Amino acid sequence: MIIMNSKIHLRKSIRSEILKFDRRFASHLAVHVLDPSTLAYGLSDSPAGMLAWILERWAKWSDNDGNVEHVFSKDDLLTRATIFWVNNAIKTSIRVYANANRYPWTPSHDRWPVIEAPTGITFVGYENPPGISTEKRVRHFLDSDRASWYNHVNIAVHDRGGHFIPWEIPDRWVEDLRRTFRGRR
Repeated sequence: MIIMNSKIHLRKSIRSEILKFDRRFASHLAVHVLDPSTLAYGLSDSPAGMLAWILERWAKWSDNDGNVEHVFSKDDLLTRATIFWVNNAIKTSIRVYANANRYPWTPSHDRWPVIEAPTGITFVGYENPPGISTEKRVRHFLDSDRASWYNHVNIAVHDRGGHFIPWEIPDRWVEDLRRTFRGRR
């Protein structure tokens, strides 16, 4: 009975993690893949709308303990949003999702690894898939069908950090970059 209760608790826990993960990413992916032009025109026409859209992503995707200003200052957030606005770049940043979905990349050769360039990969705790702990993240990747595609020379994992790694854990990110490219000049 204890084992059964433990399994039920684990399933509920994973289900809860999946729902939290979906709440963070589902609307973003759905609209970017399925209706990118409508969103892009709306955001390009409204600086307030674009700022709200961007801020929601920065707030939801960063490892910020419930307060985006723990990671980014108001000046940082406004600067990044302004860069999107003055360059009218929001459309191209959205369109990438739809294009990648409609026209998936396929290699132009049959060599392995497919990505021959030395590759560094950094995983962060806030973006762990549901049911995968930070400690198991690298093993999960190495056991996946994607791992063999890359010439990975450095795989790192950090307990902290979210989608915006260079701003959230800059020192660790720089260390990962240095490890990846050390000796490759």
